[in-house]
Amino acid sequence: MFTRSGDDGNTNVIRKRVGKDSPLVNFLGDLDELNSFLGLALTRIEWDDVRKDLERVQRELFVLGEDVSTGKELITQDSVKWLEERTVYYRKESGPVRLFIIPGGTEEASTIHVARSVCRRVERNAVKYSKELEFNKWVIVYLNRLSSLLFSMAIIANKRKGVNERIYDINNYF
Repeated sequence: MFTRSGDDGNTNVIRKRVGKDSPLVNFLGDLDELNSFLGLALTRIEWDDVRKDLERVQRELFVLGEDVSTGKELITQDSVKWLEERTVYYRKESGPVRLFIIPGGTEEASTIHVARSVCRRVERNAVKYSKELEFNKWVIVYLNRLSSLLFSMAIIANKRKGVNERIYDINNYF
């Protein structure tokens, strides 16, 4: 479908017209990209706990976009607390991670690692955009915790499939 209303380089965001190159539109595009990678990861995930959590995160990313677009502060400390609780849940299964993990392993873990790295970029861009937009303080915290959750999920995906993590070791990299 096309409306032609964006042909002039502007778009509608919550009943206001802004340039497609505005920090707000860029941030919303970043969120859309992250959400799309989470959707891709979901096509590979067979475990109910991970699926349920990723589906919740996908919905919360829409809430986060509305938060930034409207200034309603919909992302809260409780949103962040849930991410922390879920990260602890997966870390109990994986055990401690003390070294640098090289992304990869199973298809499930690899797709989650891609989403994690995109999440980190979204977080960096949120910091940049927050200099021009008024941000709810929990938005950046949420993105930071989300990347930790995704890292834990990737580790679990490899573990559940019986694939050992590849560890980066400065003394043994060739």
